Amino acid sequence: MAFLSCRTLAFLHLLAQCFSQSHAQSISTNTPVPPLQWLNITGLLQGSFPPPLKYPSIGYDDSSRNLIIFGGESSSGIPTAQTFLHWSTPSAQPDLPQSSPPARYMALSGDDFSSSYRNAHLVIGGRGASGQALSDAWEFDYISQFWSEVNVSPGGPQSRWSASGGRDYRVPADAASSNTTFYMAGGTDGTTLFSLTDVWEFQINGTLASNLANNTFGSWISQTIGSTPGYSTNQASTVLGSSIVSVSGCNTTTDTNENCANRNEYVISAGTTPGEIALPACPAPRYGATMVFNPLSIPSNFQTQVFLLLGTFNSSAWDDQGGLQKGEVAILDIGTGSWSRVLPAGDPGTTGVPAYPSPREGAVALSYSEALVGSNRQVGADTIVFGGEDDDGNYLNEVWILRAYNGTITSSNASWGGPSGDLQTGINADGAGVTVQYMTQCAVNLITPTSSAPSVPASSSASYPNSLTYDVSVVHKLFAPLSVALVLPAVLLTRLALPSTRSAERKPLLIYMSSFIGVMAYVLGVVGLVISFTSTRSNMSVAKRATSTSTLPTSHSIAGLALFVGLYVVVPVLYLLATCIPCILPKKSTSDIAPSRANSMDTAEKLTSVQQTQRPLASPTSHQARLHSWGGSSFCLGGRSTEGRASTDSGSMHSTVPQRGFEVLNRPARTRRVSSNGATLLNMESYQRVPTTPRSFGDTDWFARRRSPNATNSPDATPQGIRVHATSSGSTPNTADIPSGGVLLPPVSRPTCELPSFPELCLRMLFHALVLALCILSLVALWHRAPKSSFVVFLSWALLFYIMLIVLAWRGRPARSFLTTVVVRLRARPSHAAVPPSTPGSRPLSMAGTEQYLFPTDVRGPYLHHPPYRTAAPDDFSMTPMGPRSVETDDDDDDIDEVTRQRQIEEEMGRREVSIVTVPKRRLWVTNPS
Repeated sequence: MAFLSCRTLAFLHLLAQCFSQSHAQSISTNTPVPPLQWLNITGLLQGSFPPPLKYPSIGYDDSSRNLIIFGGESSSGIPTAQTFLHWSTPSAQPDLPQSSPPARYMALSGDDFSSSYRNAHLVIGGRGASGQALSDAWEFDYISQFWSEVNVSPGGPQSRWSASGGRDYRVPADAASSNTTFYMAGGTDGTTLFSLTDVWEFQINGTLASNLANNTFGSWISQTIGSTPGYSTNQASTVLGSSIVSVSGCNTTTDTNENCANRNEYVISAGTTPGEIALPACPAPRYGATMVFNPLSIPSNFQTQVFLLLGTFNSSAWDDQGGLQKGEVAILDIGTGSWSRVLPAGDPGTTGVPAYPSPREGAVALSYSEALVGSNRQVGADTIVFGGEDDDGNYLNEVWILRAYNGTITSSNASWGGPSGDLQTGINADGAGVTVQYMTQCAVNLITPTSSAPSVPASSSASYPNSLTYDVSVVHKLFAPLSVALVLPAVLLTRLALPSTRSAERKPLLIYMSSFIGVMAYVLGVVGLVISFTSTRSNMSVAKRATSTSTLPTSHSIAGLALFVGLYVVVPVLYLLATCIPCILPKKSTSDIAPSRANSMDTAEKLTSVQQTQRPLASPTSHQARLHSWGGSSFCLGGRSTEGRASTDSGSMHSTVPQRGFEVLNRPARTRRVSSNGATLLNMESYQRVPTTPRSFGDTDWFARRRSPNATNSPDATPQGIRVHATSSGSTPNTADIPSGGVLLPPVSRPTCELPSFPELCLRMLFHALVLALCILSLVALWHRAPKSSFVVFLSWALLFYIMLIVLAWRGRPARSFLTTVVVRLRARPSHAAVPPSTPGSRPLSMAGTEQYLFPTDVRGPYLHHPPYRTAAPDDFSMTPMGPRSVETDDDDDDIDEVTRQRQIEEEMGRREVSIVTVPKRRLWVTNPS
C-alpha cells in the first residue's frame, strides 16, 4: 500500500508539471552558456574547517592562494568575528596591528587590488553583535595577514546591512591615483529601508603593508540613479564592471523569510552613463541567494552574464519545476536583459548518482577566472560556494565548486568538445560526460496577487505585498487533501464488501483493505491538523500582525477545524456508540411482541388446540371490533405490527397479554381458476420483500401485501401462492383434496434492498455531508494556494468517487442503503416470463403435525401476481382513512346477492391484479376471537 501511495504521488506530481507547463512563460533555450558541473569538495580540503555560518564575507587572492572567510552568523544566531584563511586562523604577529573588526554579518565586501599598494579584502558595515547597524570599514592584508581599519572621511551613508554592491576585481585600479571603487545601494538599518536608486561610491586609496599598517583612506560619493525606487533585503547581488545587479529579496525589515521574497530585479549602471535597466521576471523569487559574474570571458557574451545560485523560495506560491533541487543556475545577460535557466551536471561521488547542493539561505560565493583547486587550473573557471542555512534550519559549512569548463553549449545535452567518458568527481574533474539541460519555462506564480506592491518611503518600513496573509507548512498542504482523498476509496471498498441485492456474501479482504486505507486517512488527517497549528506563520508586517492574534485567523482554518472535528471525532464516536449500545442494553423478549410460532401446528392440531381452550365464539352482533386477519395496524413501509392480528375488544387493545391469532376452521372446498394470462413468475429483485423462511398469514402485514407482489392478497392461499385443502378426514369440515396449481417457485437466496434504521440513516447522511464539505474545502484551498493541476486532479478524483457511488447503487451495492433503495425503485422495470401450468397434482395437508408448511423450501410469499406489480387503486373495500375496517362494518355483505358479490370480488381482484379468483361464498367460523 505504501508502494501504491508513492506511485500515486509521483503520478500526481507528473500531472502537475505537465499542466503547469502550458501556463508558464517560455524562455530562450539556445543562449550560449558554458558547460557547468557541481563538485562537492568538502571532504577533500586539508586543515580545520570554519564552523557552520551564513552571510559571512568571502575573498580570494591568487598571488598568495589565500581564501578568506570572515564573520557571519553562527548556528546559535550570534554574529562572529573570526577570520579563516584557507581553513586556518591567521596567527598574530607582534610587530603588526592586533586589532580586528567587530563581529558582524551581511556586510558589504570585496577584494581591493591596486598594484603594489594594496592587496587586501575590504569589509564595510554589516549587522553587529547587538543587532545594530555598522558603518566602519576594514581591510585584511593577504600578504602580511593582518586587519587594518580604513580611515573614512565624514559625510558617508547611514549605517546599514544587507546592501547590494561590492566590486568587480577584474576592473583595474585607477593608474594615476591607485584608487579602487566599491559600490553600495539599498540596505536597511532595521527600521528604515534604503532605496536602491540611492547609490554610493566608496573610493579607497593609500598603501597597506606591514610597515604602513594604518595608511588606507576612504571617501564616499553619493549619486541618485534612476527614477523607480526599489527596496530589498536578503537579496542576491553582485557588481559587473560598474553595474550593480540586485535580484529578489524582501521589502520588509522584520521577520523576513522566503515567504516575503518577491521579484525585485534591478540593474543599476553607476559608470560614466548612469541609468537603470528593466529586467523581465523569470526565476522563482529567491530569499538569501547569492550571485556571481560568469568567470569565463570567452566568448564575449559571457562577459555580460551573471549566475544566480541557491537561496530558498516559497514553494506554496511558486513552482520552479524542481530546478533549485537540481542545482539550477539562472543566468542573466544584462546586455540583453534575458534569462536562461540551466541544470548543470552533478557530482557523481562514489555512488555514481549525481548530487547537487541543497537549497540554502545565506551562502556566499566567489568566482575566479581559473580553477581554484585541482592540478590543471586551465581546465575551466571555478565559483566557490560556502556555508548557508538549509530549509530544515541546519547551518552548513559545506564547500561546493561550480566549475565552468572552457566551452560553449547552446542546447540541451549538446556536445561541446570535452573529454569523452563518464562524469568525474573530485577537484581534478576535467569535464568528461558534462552537459547541461535547458529549462523551457520561467517559474510559475501559483497565486495571482490581488494588488501591486506599494512604494515604500525611506523613512518607514516596507509592507509585504503578497496576497497570502498566512501560510503553513507544506506537510499540512500535502497531508490534509491526501487524507480526504484516501477516505473516498475506503468508502467505495466498504460498499463493495457489504452484501448486495444479488449476493449475501461479504468480502473480508475488501473490508480489511478499506479499514487499512481508512486508518491511513485518519492518521494523515490528524498529523495534518497538528502541523497546521504548529507551523502557521504570518506574511504581514509587525504592525499588521499586531491586529491579528486569533488562534484561527482565517475562515479556512475555522471551517477546516469544524469539519475535522465532525468527520474525525464526532462521526467515529457516534458509530462506536451505535455499535456498543445494543450490546450493553438487554434485548427485548420476543414473547412480549407476538406469540411464538416456533411450535406452530397444521390445521388439525390448531383445531384441537383451540377446542381444548373452550373459548367462546364472538357474536356477529357483538360490539367487539375485530381487525382483518391479514392486516396489521402498521402503515409504515416495511414496518411490522405487533398488534391487531387477533380480534380484540376495546379492553384488549391495551392489554399486555400475548395475543393469539385466529384460525379459519370451515374453509370451503375451492378450486383455483387460472387467469387467461396464465400463472406468472415475478422475477423482480427489488421487490423480494419476503422473509427467509415460510410464513403464516398472521405474519403478513396488510400494507406489506399491498406493496409487495409476493405478499398475500387473500386468506385462501398457502404460503406458496396455491390453494390446498386437507383430506376429508381432516379437522376442517366440508373440505376436499384439491389439486395444487402446479407452480413451484425456485428458492431465492438474494437479500433485498432495504432502508437502514432511522438513526443509522441520519449517521450515514452526516458522514457523507462532512466528506462532501471537506472535498469542497480542499478544492477551494487547492484553487487558491496550489497549482491548478492539483485542483484538476482532486476534482476528477472526487467526481469519480460520486460516479462510482451511483454505479454501485445501480448494481445493488450495498443492499442496506438509502441510495441503493432509491436507485433500485427508480430503475424498476420488471420483466416477466409466463410459466406454463404444470400437470395438476395434489398433496394432502400433513396430519401428523410434523410439517408446518406445504413447501418449507420456498421463501416466497403466498401469491403470484400477473400482470406486473404497480400501485393499486384506492381500496374502498378493505381500508378506510382511519385504518383497517372493523368486521362489524363489513358484515353488510349478507344483504348483497350472489351476482353482485361475484362482481365486487372480481373488481377487487382486478384492482389488486391477482390472477386467482375465488367464487364460492361460505361464512367463516372464527374459533378464537378475543
